[in-house]
This record gives sequence, C-alpha cells and structure tokens, in this order.
Amino acid sequence: MFISSAIPGLICAYRFSDAGEHELVEEANPQDAIAAVLNGSGWLWLHLNLSDQRCGRWLIECLAVAPGAVDAFAEEPTRQSVTAIADCIVGHVTDFRRAFDANTTETTWCRFILSPRLLVTGRVRAVQSADRLRKELARGFKPPSATAMLNLLIENFPDTLDDVLHRLTGELEAVEDQILDNRHRNERLRLMLVRREAAHLHRHMRATRRALLLALHNVPGMPPGTADSAARLGNLDQDYESLEARARFFHDEIDAKLAAETNRQLYILSALTSAFLPPSLVAGLFGMNVKWLPIADGDHGFFVILLMAAMSSAIVWLVLWRLNLH
Repeated sequence: MFISSAIPGLICAYRFSDAGEHELVEEANPQDAIAAVLNGSGWLWLHLNLSDQRCGRWLIECLAVAPGAVDAFAEEPTRQSVTAIADCIVGHVTDFRRAFDANTTETTWCRFILSPRLLVTGRVRAVQSADRLRKELARGFKPPSATAMLNLLIENFPDTLDDVLHRLTGELEAVEDQILDNRHRNERLRLMLVRREAAHLHRHMRATRRALLLALHNVPGMPPGTADSAARLGNLDQDYESLEARARFFHDEIDAKLAAETNRQLYILSALTSAFLPPSLVAGLFGMNVKWLPIADGDHGFFVILLMAAMSSAIVWLVLWRLNLH
C-alpha cells in the first residue's frame, strides 16, 4: 500500500505503543509510523483540519479506512450523532472553540473516527478537546488504547460545562447581592448575558447527552467512560435548569423593583400635580382682566390670593394624607 509522504490537513499526529508510550509523528515523514500501526504495532492518533478537502481521500488510500466511515466523518454535521459504520465508530459532537489566547464558550463541531488501532479527530475551527489531549500527553498521560483516548476527548465537554457553571453561578450570586442592596441599575444586562449563555449551553448539553445515550444502546464498542459522561451531563442538566430558574426569578424581581420605583415616582408626580393645580386655578381666576373682580382694588389683594392658593394646596395634601391612612 502506498503511503503519502505528507498528511493533508495535519495538525498533529502521535503514535502510541501498546503500553501507552507515545511519540510525535513527523508531518513530512509519516510512513514508518503508519506502516507499523498497519502491521499491528501500537495505534495512531491523527488530528486533522478538515478545511483541506484531501483528508478523506488520504484516509481511504493510506489508512484503509472504510469509505462509508470517511464520508460520514467528512460531511458537514447538522446534528450530534455517534454511529457504527463498518468496523469504525463515527461521531459528530459539540465542542468548545479554542481561541488563539484563551478558551471560549462558543460552540463548534468536533468529528472523530475510532477503530481498534486508529483515532482520527477533525475540525474546521480550533477545538478545546484536542488541545486538552495534547496537554494531557505532555503531562505524562499514557492511554492504553484509542478508545481510552476518545474517552478523554468526550469527557472534555462536561468538564468545561462544569467550569462554566461555577463561573455563571458566581456571576448570578454577585447580581443577587446587588439586588438585595437595591443597586440594580445595570444588573438586567448582566442577567440577560448569564441567561443567554446558560440557555445556549443547555441546549447543546441536552443534545450531547441524547447522542451519547443513543450510542450506548446502539453502537458496540463505545468507550466505557461514555456512560459516566452521560450521567454527568444529566446532573449538569439539572444544575443548569436551576441556574436558569434563578436567573428568571432575579429578572422578575428586578422588574418588580423597577415597577415599584416607577409607581412611587408617578405617585409623587401625581401628588405634586394635584397640590399645585388648585393654586394655579386661583391664580388664573384672579389674573383675568374682567370687571367686578373681587379685591382687585384692595391694598392687600396680592397677599389674600397667596393665602387662598396656600390653603388650597394644604387642603389637597390633607386629603391625600388621609387617603394614604386608609
């Protein structure tokens, strides 16, 4: 079998012994490592950039991967799924995007093909799970098989969700403190961001859990840790539901406080309007240039009008005060 001198779309490649010891495969000279794996010595992990359209053809020609599995691996995913095709397990699962300088909670696709001596992962945008696998290998992780390596990749999603849950919970508790201190002017925006991120991750979490549970029932040879990952996602599902419920409650409480404050301000405005309406009426009546206007020619007419205006305001305030008592 001809083995190309270069792997198209290669991001990284590792060859593992049966004891889990690994070595980095050189991109320009992968023939020896691939030939050894094909002859039954150890196993191989390839991480590919699927923007390179030659990846699928290379997997078929150089690694003898079943064409049906390669086609399913390379096609653009529309939903999360894990299926068995020929002697391979092919999956499309949600992952988190890896930025240049930090991890994000923006979701993207991670695809994989698992066979007894081969694990191929692929992506279009950088994913955190592959970066985690490389870091674990650098720390001395020795996976005994490709299945154990895939198991670690699947565990990355609930691990990251757990970290995000703690961060969102801390943000929610900070918002709660602001609400209890009646300092909630800008907290609605913070709550909106928390609710949007939690709802977005919650949807992907449920889809991932559903895909893993279906795979456990329908796909033989799934990693043994898949059941644990599905159970963790079930627990996180409840935690995220509780988080979203708390966020909605705080949102409603902020709205109630803002409505109460608005009503109080409207009441003050209405009271002021009611108090100053009678003096305005008195001033308007006695300010008309008409004949026979009372006290128009008196020496103390101005002070009499002031007294009448003040008395009318006092009467209104007294009425409002008695209404509040009842």
